[in-house]
Amino acid sequence: MKFFLENKKALIFLLTFVGVYLVLNTIYALYIGHYYPASDPITQWVSDIVVGFLSLFDASINSFPSSFSEYIPIANDRENMIYVFEGCNGLNVMIVYFSFLVAFRGPVRLFVGYAISGIILVFILNIARIALLYGVAFYFPEQLYFFHKYFFTATIYAVVFLLWYFWVKQVRKLQGE
Repeated sequence: MKFFLENKKALIFLLTFVGVYLVLNTIYALYIGHYYPASDPITQWVSDIVVGFLSLFDASINSFPSSFSEYIPIANDRENMIYVFEGCNGLNVMIVYFSFLVAFRGPVRLFVGYAISGIILVFILNIARIALLYGVAFYFPEQLYFFHKYFFTATIYAVVFLLWYFWVKQVRKLQGE
């Protein structure tokens, strides 16, 4: 019992973080499942934005969503270069980011600003990540796995950790700690 009393704030933080994450992730899973076997509209939207951006460099780039597959190929006029899947839309990273902000409470006005700006930043980074993965697949296909699995994932989470750092620092400053 002493342990719980001594660590009350940390335990509340952890329970809140995990609880919010599980609730939002469950809603997200239900959302994704609703569209199965096709891809969901958010993943299609992300793919469309990436294609729009990449089309500035090569007009032959297009995406090919299907009602029979959750994978959206992004291809040039010669071959499919990458496949965008629901895990590529960035929503899960946004859920993790948001869950932390909820768990580490701060003033509502500050929370709204950090939540919106952080989610927008993650969204932009994710679009850049997919576009860069297309470039890696085109120019360095043998390196695609490394960049997809490790490099870009680590980069986005490093930015999320940095955002969390500034959030904690700002909240503590306002609390006078």
